[in-house]
Amino acid sequence: MARKDYSSYTARDFALDEDFQQWVLQPATRNVFWERWLEQHPEKENDVREARQLLQGISFTSFQLSSEQKDGLWEAICGGLEGEGPTPQEPTRTNWWQLWKYAAALLLGMLIAGGWYWWKAEPKNTILSSHTRLGEVKTFLLPDSSEVTLNANSRLLYASAGKQREVWIDGEAFFHVKHTASHQKFIVHTYDNVHVEVLGTQFNVNSTGKEVVVVLQQGKIQLNIEGRNTSLALQPGDIVRYNKQDGDFTKSSVNADQYVSWHTGRLVMEDYSLADAATFMQQVFGKTIIVPDTQLLKYKVSGSMPIIYNADTMLVQLEKVFRMKFNQKGDEVWIQKK
Repeated sequence: MARKDYSSYTARDFALDEDFQQWVLQPATRNVFWERWLEQHPEKENDVREARQLLQGISFTSFQLSSEQKDGLWEAICGGLEGEGPTPQEPTRTNWWQLWKYAAALLLGMLIAGGWYWWKAEPKNTILSSHTRLGEVKTFLLPDSSEVTLNANSRLLYASAGKQREVWIDGEAFFHVKHTASHQKFIVHTYDNVHVEVLGTQFNVNSTGKEVVVVLQQGKIQLNIEGRNTSLALQPGDIVRYNKQDGDFTKSSVNADQYVSWHTGRLVMEDYSLADAATFMQQVFGKTIIVPDTQLLKYKVSGSMPIIYNADTMLVQLEKVFRMKFNQKGDEVWIQKK
């Protein structure tokens, strides 16, 4: 079988290549081709190293479920549990965590021994999960070779079977969805009644805070709002903000880079206010920003800077950018004029 021309491959191209995946994820099966190819192409060492780190960063547990087990899992996640006390009128983050913990326990009980063999056989029902802590970001590949970057303090659950792939997200994630030969739909659910449906595209979903914010960078997506009988078609640069409390939503056009650049390690600031910085520090590092003079929250800057996933370093950078005095006391940061 003729080999591909790997000399022009980027790190992402390597990570998406099935032969490369098998070499990295099945080290027990020695692949002489890749060892010799690397000796002949030392200039690609950095790309190969980056691709290996991307694949080895996948820290999921694989599962194969029966239809009955899968239906039971979705019912637990999406519909809540019966027999655990009265159901409140509105969902809360605590309720979501209860469902998430139940789902994790259910998954563990359904575990079937096996490994990463999804590139070989017919597509199987698959359940995967991942999460990040405060100050942590993960980039990984799903079994369909779609790429996900999961922002700090976020949780993701993935399932694939038949004609569609589904993701449940609590927090923020950037998706680069791979189009499949069978035209499988890729659906992202939030626990706030917002669902995003795509075939192959790049977009960001953020369900932290009081809103669910969906931004499309490339391709097309269909956004459905449960209970409102509303379906919105988004074009690149469109943003939809959904209010969790009253169900209202707005759609407008923005510079998508400002909302998605975090997954490349940069903070793009376009009319970026101190209030925006406070939201960022709360979401990523769990820091509470206290500003006695609330007028300072309206102060805006423009530009960009690298995101360093260290709270102290980011506070120093933001202090310089906004030219204000930041005084950290535990998880609280007090801000005032210099």
